[in-house]
Amino acid sequence: MKPVEEEISQFVHEIISDDPSLFVVGVILKGNAGNQRLIVLLDGDHGVTIDQCSAVSRQLAQILEEKELFEDKYFLEVSSAGVDFPLQNVRQYTKNIGRSLKVELNDASTISGLLKEVNSEMIMIEVQEKKELRQHQINFNEISKSMVLVSFK
Repeated sequence: MKPVEEEISQFVHEIISDDPSLFVVGVILKGNAGNQRLIVLLDGDHGVTIDQCSAVSRQLAQILEEKELFEDKYFLEVSSAGVDFPLQNVRQYTKNIGRSLKVELNDASTISGLLKEVNSEMIMIEVQEKKELRQHQINFNEISKSMVLVSFK
């Protein structure tokens, strides 16, 4: 993260500190001076509501104005990370135990299966292979990207 993104992340951590179920997934600053877009992605152990995003947005906008972090105009977006955004931290993985994931590994291979277990070092994925279930332990340092697979059954 860039220094300004880290500073903004700290502001957001302070804003949500009274709700331990919420956490910051990412802070992304796009564009150039005069046309910047600041995206703050939140998640929660039980999801994130629009009202929570709005409250964080209002408080963060006030802090950014007070600190004069941006000289020119910028667009602020605070939203839930959602299922279309890759999992970024252990807390997100833990929240998604029991759901299907597609895990892309650093070696360009892919494993899709049911997330069964998570700890600070690894995840355990259960995969159906030729009529039997197999467990795959994957260390976080082996993962390049993980996405929750949405089922419309």
